[in-house]
Amino acid sequence: MFIIQLIIIQVMTFLALVFFLRKIMYSASFTETRRLQQLNQENAKRAQELSAKMEEAEKQYRDKLEAAEREANKLKAQAQEENEKLKLEALSKARQEGERIVKQALNTKEKIKEELEAQLEQKCVDQSLVLIEKVLSSKNMLFLHTALVKDVLEEIENIDASKLAVNTDKGELIAANEITRADKEALVLSISKKTGRNISLEELVDKSLIAGITIKLGSLIIDASLSGKLKEVCEELKK
Repeated sequence: MFIIQLIIIQVMTFLALVFFLRKIMYSASFTETRRLQQLNQENAKRAQELSAKMEEAEKQYRDKLEAAEREANKLKAQAQEENEKLKLEALSKARQEGERIVKQALNTKEKIKEELEAQLEQKCVDQSLVLIEKVLSSKNMLFLHTALVKDVLEEIENIDASKLAVNTDKGELIAANEITRADKEALVLSISKKTGRNISLEELVDKSLIAGITIKLGSLIIDASLSGKLKEVCEELKK
């Protein structure tokens, strides 16, 4: 009987021990489970926070990348615009330089042409004067001189007064040979009447005129000399 009681006590002790151990194990397992759940929740929360941070970082990266691309495109456009502007300026300068060179060449050509024409004109006049001097005698030259003076007198008498508008009273009477007092007085009187001024003319002699006279009154020039008429003829021949 004692043995049976002892066995029962041992069984009861064993069962109590098992129950106690199971309770301890269950409590530890429950505590560990809760701790694991908390860890999982914390890890999940951290994972979400990390994911959010990664998304924010990625978004900031994309934004910065897009901003950098926009700035790069802007700089590229500015560079292209500046390059185009420089190209246009270079073309404009090249065009202006080309136009300047062409204009200079044309001016040089025109100047050379004018010089040649002046030389040919002077040569024509010189040769004509030499021919006249060889053909006409001194008497005939004097007669031609007097005839030219008479012609200019008649021309002044018939000319429109508006064509003899001057702003001075003093002038020059340049003659190939001396003219008579009567002719000079007639010229002065005729010009004074046409201009409405009291004209006075200083008489000068210029043998290069060959025959005839030239009257200079301010900007007004009346060329009735033989050399002047020959120049007019040479100019007409050039045309």
